[in-house]
Amino acid sequence: MPIIVKDFTWTQSESMISINLPLKGTKANNVDILNSREYLKVSYPPFLFECWFNEMINDDNSIVVVKNGIISLQFCKVEEGLWPSLYHKDFDNKDLLKLVREEAIKYAGEKAERLLKEKVEQKEANKKLALKEQMKLEETERQRIESIKDSERKKATQDIESFKKLHKKPEKETGVLPLLEEPKNELVKAKNLTEPRKEIFEEPKIKTKEEISDFPGPRSSGSIQIRFTPRVFPTPSRESQNQLEREWLEKQAEARKLVELPDDLNDLSVNELNIDLLKEKASNYFKQENYQTAIGVYNHAIRLFPKEPSLYSNRAACHFKIRNLIKCVEDCTRALDLLTPPVPDNAPSRLKAHIRRGTTFCELELYAEGLLDYEAALKIEPDNSDLKQDTENIRKTILGLQPEDDNKVININ
Repeated sequence: MPIIVKDFTWTQSESMISINLPLKGTKANNVDILNSREYLKVSYPPFLFECWFNEMINDDNSIVVVKNGIISLQFCKVEEGLWPSLYHKDFDNKDLLKLVREEAIKYAGEKAERLLKEKVEQKEANKKLALKEQMKLEETERQRIESIKDSERKKATQDIESFKKLHKKPEKETGVLPLLEEPKNELVKAKNLTEPRKEIFEEPKIKTKEEISDFPGPRSSGSIQIRFTPRVFPTPSRESQNQLEREWLEKQAEARKLVELPDDLNDLSVNELNIDLLKEKASNYFKQENYQTAIGVYNHAIRLFPKEPSLYSNRAACHFKIRNLIKCVEDCTRALDLLTPPVPDNAPSRLKAHIRRGTTFCELELYAEGLLDYEAALKIEPDNSDLKQDTENIRKTILGLQPEDDNKVININ
């Protein structure tokens, strides 16, 4: 069965209506909203908010904002004026409410189909427009290239004509060409006579003993020095001590693994590896109400020191401030798991973790679980009057005698 949300607020003006719903620790991506002109349903399991409006609203101009643990919805009224109530006068009529709900679901489906169709049509229109623009750009570029080609073609033609005019050959005269060619032929003949004839296959030339003696002699021999790694133990190796030595070496290797940091954390400074400085830095961010940055510092510290319970307890306080209640419960539980066995030295830390987790359970309306944590805290410090009063208030809330106290203050220090 879903939990009906009743602790909401709403305001109105002549033309607008605003509704604020608490997220109650639920993630924003789990929120599902269905609305029409008469009906609104907000589902974020296990919580459910349902409303049949007093009058018509304009759902096309609705605004939804999920921020700081609150769902804020704003709608425009179809007719201006103040409503006497948020709900319709027949809201308690289950049959009519069921009919309105079914019509809203049908209306939402038709609206989604219409919006999808409009989106597809708009996309096709944008494609056609983009294609026309692309064709226009290509035509402009083609005309520009053709004009450049025409100008280059005309310029080349003019250059060729100018070259022809400058290098025009004179008319042939009788007896001139033979006189010019004869000396050339004579030179070719003289060159052919002077050049020796080359043989295609030549006998290999045999080298003399003097030519062979010019080559360097063989290399001189050398030696390679080998050094062995010294043993860990100064005493000679003995079969009776091999098992003890092997166990000692394995223990040393395991100890080095515990000290060594991951590869991506080797370049951190000394301050970034000091847990006290990290806790002080995160505490300052918390006092400045910069909770997200404080959570980031605690994440870094927990990666370095995953067995430190105070880091989880302090990070839980930051999660509580930003209404991330599920993470707050998880961190408090992790801190209590590390605070074992329960001894007087860790009693203050256990007390703080139980109170924080109990307060968070009450914020989630899980009062039975919250009562268990407050009773565990009361066993640690039985003389605390404020703690007794808070425990009694939770017990009365479970019995329906008195509303719960939401004004819990969590201190990070």
